[in-house]
Amino acid sequence: MKYTPRKYQEAALQWLIQRTLVEGRLGAGLLLDPGLGKTSVTLSWIRLIKRMDPQAKFLVIAPLRVIYSTWPEEIEQWDHCHELTYSIVHGNNKAEALRSGADIYLINPEGLQWLEKQGRHDFHLIIDESTKFKNWSGKRTRVLRRMLKRGEIRKRLILTGTPAPNSLQDLFAQIYLLDEGESLGSNISSFRKRYCVQVGFKGYEWHLRDGADNEIWGRIAPVCLRMSAKDHLDLPEMLVHDCYVKLEDKPKAIYDMLEKELFAELDKGTVLPMNEGAKYVKCKQVANGSVYTEEGSVEIVHDLKMEEAARIIDELQGKPAMIAYQFKHDLTSLRKRFGEVPSISGETKPKDAQNYVDRWNLGQIPILAVQPQSLSHGVNMQKGPGRDIIWLGLPDNPELYHQLNARIYRQGVSSEVRIHRILAKNTVDTVVKARLEDKDRKQQSLFDYLKEYQRRQANNE
Repeated sequence: MKYTPRKYQEAALQWLIQRTLVEGRLGAGLLLDPGLGKTSVTLSWIRLIKRMDPQAKFLVIAPLRVIYSTWPEEIEQWDHCHELTYSIVHGNNKAEALRSGADIYLINPEGLQWLEKQGRHDFHLIIDESTKFKNWSGKRTRVLRRMLKRGEIRKRLILTGTPAPNSLQDLFAQIYLLDEGESLGSNISSFRKRYCVQVGFKGYEWHLRDGADNEIWGRIAPVCLRMSAKDHLDLPEMLVHDCYVKLEDKPKAIYDMLEKELFAELDKGTVLPMNEGAKYVKCKQVANGSVYTEEGSVEIVHDLKMEEAARIIDELQGKPAMIAYQFKHDLTSLRKRFGEVPSISGETKPKDAQNYVDRWNLGQIPILAVQPQSLSHGVNMQKGPGRDIIWLGLPDNPELYHQLNARIYRQGVSSEVRIHRILAKNTVDTVVKARLEDKDRKQQSLFDYLKEYQRRQANNE
């Protein structure tokens, strides 16, 4: 297919050329909303460098689904990329793939430790969905830091539509991989000293100080291009509908007991890291309908959310629906209600996941169950008739929420997209909802929201 870039894509490419080739900067970040064509712009940049330096090699780090689907599809789709070769460095044949002599090597973040052991490399680096590297001390980030220190990485790009889903602190490690500390500092301690203050229980939490956000954006502006879909795409409307269920009798008693224990921990000053507070997670499980017992079995508490999901499915009159779930027992409940629905989760093989995506785009799957963390980046699912996403509760990570919705609500979707959020009244579901909707969440934490929720519950607000 002939590649005819849109005006904003051409502008993004020219910006990349100016920053990385004319000004000679080490790297650049394309912070473009999902659907704006980050991959095609990057491929045009790769093609240009290859023509300048035929020996250049490129390492693309991306989630597993993306290296098996998005990048191969884009390379094979556009005529100006046909001269580029690629190799997927994953699975039993990854050593052979690394020796293939391809132009582009596609690897997932979990493969980096293996890659480092294969000896010295010489790559231009592209990190697709760079928030996977927001943890400064994470193993995958440390591998890239060592590769940078050894001089194995030449030019580098980061690509993401959600660069700071929880806090602008998420940007530090990502930007460091671009410029090795030129913009925001050479290590996390210096960054915190300059832009943050210690708060929370015994000062264990770091929050941005007042005014730091504008300073950070100012510092990274020369190396990052931000583009919003609403400014460049004429998308149909996205409708969000909150569907509430009410816990009563036994499920309410079980929930209240767990919430009382949760509040007791909060009153002690316990900090609950996201997804790690045991009582908080159990509250979310009960709100959804089932809970893991101490023995590891699953106790079914209610089926209110499954009933609501069934009601929505009935109203769709045969239109395909994607159902986002969090816990394994949610999938069990879904299959008990709707039959053996296909599911994309961390346990799904890449080949099977791609088959489900293809069939979804052909309108062949009436109900597709999805764990957001397994399908949150880079996959195009807007081509088929499915326009409805049903959330069985909401994720703590705003990035997962926005990215999954963007699998359908993106360039190429032809009609309105409907987001159905099934929430249990007077539960922690409302905490997550408030956090997602708070435009200033970059300086907030889950702990703050739980405290506010506790206050409101105590005052019957």
